[in-house]
Amino acid sequence: MASYLILKSCVAGGEARNAGDIVELSEQEGKALTAMNRVQACEAREVTQTVDRSVALEDSDGPKLAKRGKKA
Repeated sequence: MASYLILKSCVAGGEARNAGDIVELSEQEGKALTAMNRVQACEAREVTQTVDRSVALEDSDGPKLAKRGKKA
């Protein structure tokens, strides 16, 4: 098993994958998708925790929403 970067959306590892995903594929499947320019071999990266960037929600970590003032 090796890590591959998905270059174009495709089915890899039995699931639909989007461009930019990093997945573990068998060597045979990796070679086939590399030949079709769908994936590129890469080093494995650790998955980072997603950050909630929502604004103006009660449980939001982002800054308070700035609203426009009323015109006179």
